[in-house]
Amino acid sequence: MNPKLKTAFIALSIAWLAYLLSYVSRVSWSPIIPLASSDLGINAAQAGSYMTAFYIGYVVTQIPGGFLIDRFGYRKVLLGCFSILGVSTLLTGAAPSYEMGMVTRIIAGIGSGAIFSAGIVVINDWFPEKRRGLANGIFMTSTSFAVSLVNLYVPTISSGFGWRSAFYVSGILPLIGLVIAFFYLKESTPISKKVKEGNRDKASGREILSLLKNKNLILTGLAGFGGQWATTATFTWANSYLNKSLHLSLVQAGLFMSIFGFAALLSKPVTGILSDYLDRKILTCWILILLGPVLLWFGLNQNVSLLYLIIPMMGILGYAFYPVLNTVIGQSVEKRLLGTASGLVNAIWQLGAMLSPLAVGAVIDATGNYFYCFATMAIGPFLGGLVFLFVKLEKKAAKIQQNTVDEVQMVNVK
Repeated sequence: MNPKLKTAFIALSIAWLAYLLSYVSRVSWSPIIPLASSDLGINAAQAGSYMTAFYIGYVVTQIPGGFLIDRFGYRKVLLGCFSILGVSTLLTGAAPSYEMGMVTRIIAGIGSGAIFSAGIVVINDWFPEKRRGLANGIFMTSTSFAVSLVNLYVPTISSGFGWRSAFYVSGILPLIGLVIAFFYLKESTPISKKVKEGNRDKASGREILSLLKNKNLILTGLAGFGGQWATTATFTWANSYLNKSLHLSLVQAGLFMSIFGFAALLSKPVTGILSDYLDRKILTCWILILLGPVLLWFGLNQNVSLLYLIIPMMGILGYAFYPVLNTVIGQSVEKRLLGTASGLVNAIWQLGAMLSPLAVGAVIDATGNYFYCFATMAIGPFLGGLVFLFVKLEKKAAKIQQNTVDEVQMVNVK
């Protein structure tokens, strides 16, 4: 393998690992809500607020985290993220009360806040534009794999050793990631060279504020908000629904939700590849709009056998839009502002993730009916798909033609 290509995939793999472990930390709570809620004496809304607490820390660090990446590089930032994430997740398992647990979840969110932006910058730093859809698809498999991984080991560990043990395991993993990143993560262009060239100083405060006027970025953020609203609420409450309404054990519910994660995992590289050749706007709109009816079907279904069909559909549609939206971010801004732009867009996305578990938990407390829970989730992606119709992207043919010209020019230079 070409040494540069090998180093590129190592960098992508470490960014993938960081995002995986961030997601492991955040979703470790979902499969054990029934156990932990009983132990802590909390209701559904309070249980949902644990997930919301993570996203409070996550959202507030999106833009600052992106700015730090643009200023100091993704290597240093990712090392810090691994450290904070590991320690805070361990402390969640040791938290003596609901209130202290909320604090540790907020800190875990802070430790995760820059990881998404770092991954986007890694991809744009190492991969050519015509391969970024695939690279984004690979990067985003981390979140789906995390859902499957957590649902395979967390219910089992919690049933045998208590729910706190699951957080101890989930906290050790980022510290292992820290060691790997320290020795193997490199940047394509060293930060010292970027500073010497003056690239870091060109991103003025006025230019950063101008990102708020970038129509494509804001619409991409709103579309992702709708998708995240549904996806986060789904992996927060689907286990409880399967346990309480369909009377499956926590381990059985976890196995079904691992299918959800594996279906999502397989869909992302496929969607990423498709986004390199098809109209990204149309592809994204269809994915988001179709997610709503599938969620309604899941909320109405009482047939366990049908779960083998419905749950993979939810997994595919619930995550397939991410690689496309990630690529759109890279299309919409200059590379030197990409970290901050990614942070801005992801902050909007994560507002949906922050609000939906709490809102859906309140719906469950008020109605006791899980169908209304999934109906509440379904609203987000439907509106997100409609919003994304207003994004204006370059025609794919024009982009392919430009890529060909760029390749010819590179060959001539060589």
